[in-house]
Amino acid sequence: MISTVHEDENDRGRARYTLTETGNGHAWGVCAEAEGLFGELLRGTYELFGWVDEGAEVRGWVGSRVWLVPEGEALDAWLLEDAETVGQLPGTDSLVLTGLDDYEGPPEGHTGPVRVHDGYRWLGSCRAFTRVLPSEQVAPPLVLRGLAPGDQLRTALMKGSRRALDLEEAAFEIRDDQGDLLTDRLLWARVSAWRPSSYGTGLIDLELDGAFFTPVPEYARPIWERWLAGPPDTAGAWVRLGTRGRGAWLDLVRERACRRTHRVRPARHATNSTVGTSPTNRASTWRSARR
Repeated sequence: MISTVHEDENDRGRARYTLTETGNGHAWGVCAEAEGLFGELLRGTYELFGWVDEGAEVRGWVGSRVWLVPEGEALDAWLLEDAETVGQLPGTDSLVLTGLDDYEGPPEGHTGPVRVHDGYRWLGSCRAFTRVLPSEQVAPPLVLRGLAPGDQLRTALMKGSRRALDLEEAAFEIRDDQGDLLTDRLLWARVSAWRPSSYGTGLIDLELDGAFFTPVPEYARPIWERWLAGPPDTAGAWVRLGTRGRGAWLDLVRERACRRTHRVRPARHATNSTVGTSPTNRASTWRSARR
């Protein structure tokens, strides 16, 4: 028999994670362990031919948000997040740049001149580029171990149909050791498998299709683990972090503050900081940066 969710203050220690339906706000279930929360993200790779620096040499981590701007006003720029490079390829004039592509990517059919901007300055330009397509990869599932399912989830699992197991949009809410809401991540919750859990009678291990969930980057894991233990009790705990780590720290501080201030989220309202910026806002951002 599958047990039902009963949330109270005494459950907070084990209910670090709550999967919540965003339309009506009911809890699909709560659990203490999630496998697949952290992982390596699928990155876009670009070889920029005829690369010319427009300042300091571009090497290593380039920036959290880097814009590739096609020559001419008719084509929109596109965004690479968490961009990095090993520098120019030996014996060539090419620079290899990797990062998280935005959902649009480069303009269709365009492979011509591009300039690169990090939101503060021009980094360089190239005469042409090519996008290196990654090999086909299967995203690992998000596994909620020892999940105590709610009534709605029990009903969906008993039906077992493809339609019933598509739970649609959900918020994956994450609490710290004190039971305070730290952050959440929006995902499309599609059940790929479930089985009785070794964590206890009536609990299950629920697998959600990883193709619809963006994991937290592995480099941010130590920072998340620090915040999952509770807010830092000393000032300046972030000062020894590099630029990349400080960005992850700031994201959690901002998200935690936002969720403590706005505890009630309207249905279908995306609060996840990883949700993409609209094409209009992206275009206005890089045009402002060019000035």
